[in-house]
Amino acid sequence: MSPFTKPFGTVPATASGKIEPFDIHVEEQKLKDFKELLHLSPVAKPTYENQEAQKEREFGITRDWLIEAKRVWLEEFDWRKEEHELNEYPHFKATITDDDDDGQSHTLHFVALFSSKKDAIPIVRSHGWPCTFAEFLPVLALLRTKYTPQTLPYHIIVPSLPGYTFSSAPPLDRDWTIASSARLIHALMLQLGFGSGYIAQGGDIGAAISRVLAATYPECKAVHLNYSQMFTPDDADSIPLTDAEKKGLQRYDEFNVTGNAYGRMHGTRPSTIGHILASSPLALLSWIAEKYLTWASPNYPISLSVILREVSLYWFTECFATSIYPYREDFGKSGKEKGYFHGQKGLFVDKAMGYSWFPWELGPMPVGWVERTGRLEWVGVHGEGGHFPALERPEVLLGDLEGFVGSVWK
Repeated sequence: MSPFTKPFGTVPATASGKIEPFDIHVEEQKLKDFKELLHLSPVAKPTYENQEAQKEREFGITRDWLIEAKRVWLEEFDWRKEEHELNEYPHFKATITDDDDDGQSHTLHFVALFSSKKDAIPIVRSHGWPCTFAEFLPVLALLRTKYTPQTLPYHIIVPSLPGYTFSSAPPLDRDWTIASSARLIHALMLQLGFGSGYIAQGGDIGAAISRVLAATYPECKAVHLNYSQMFTPDDADSIPLTDAEKKGLQRYDEFNVTGNAYGRMHGTRPSTIGHILASSPLALLSWIAEKYLTWASPNYPISLSVILREVSLYWFTECFATSIYPYREDFGKSGKEKGYFHGQKGLFVDKAMGYSWFPWELGPMPVGWVERTGRLEWVGVHGEGGHFPALERPEVLLGDLEGFVGSVWK
């Protein structure tokens, strides 16, 4: 079925430029090569650090977990079934000419739920690392159940960031930044005909992109974040904190001591780690799965099936090496300057901003701190949830997004 005929798949008549339907399909030979590589990939011999006794995964992925995950990936995981389920949503590819980059042409893949309502509110949702567009599918599933194409109050656009999965990679001959990705996503929203206004939403790196969109482009009218990484404000001592916020800051301090080595590797030796993880699907699984297993709330763990789907998307599109460029802004030379994380140094959002706080976030920044970074007009504070609320608690994230949009879009 063509995406243009799938429910919620009718592109607005105001769209322009080259926007084509797209279905995911991995070539059979690539599937066979993957299976052979996975089969031949060895698991490290037992060590003190990789034993199952390390219940908190203090030292990373345990050996027993990886052995079982490899078995499931080889014997039970059905990529063709995953493809079928992913393709139930309308997928598209847009060709975008970057006028701010000598007219270079880029391709952005995106999933969308389009409404037939003339007053539908455009919302663009940006993912982060190690996620893909598929992170937001549980929220899209809730929307498909709650609304019809005739009643959906929104146009929901979920791009694959440049360098991720089915979007084109950053150019080889010049630098690429979070602001560069934001520029393309903004161009996509204009190409879809949303020049009169749209709302941005995001988590992780996608939160940085969403903040850049709101701070840079007048067409982006408001922004909702479920992640707001930042440095400690100069007046932090004068900002009252709840007990939960104090505990969240302790979690952030612990993460900075024991959990961010991956980011330093991404930011300072991206070429090396890119080569390493392109050589073995089991290596890629180890690197990415650890994040899903430790960054989510222990009460809302990410299932192995979801982890394998996300890692498979990275493997089959060969996108790991082209997905980690944002970390150079944090851990490279520019990362030594004080400012907001992920390329947002001193970026203040003078527009309506919403913030969802989850206690198991890597850096659950206090509401009073986030107020220093923008015109915060809506806040949702939750007792459960971590770094992946779209996967962990999609109904809560959707409720927050709808609450925010309803309060600020006039």
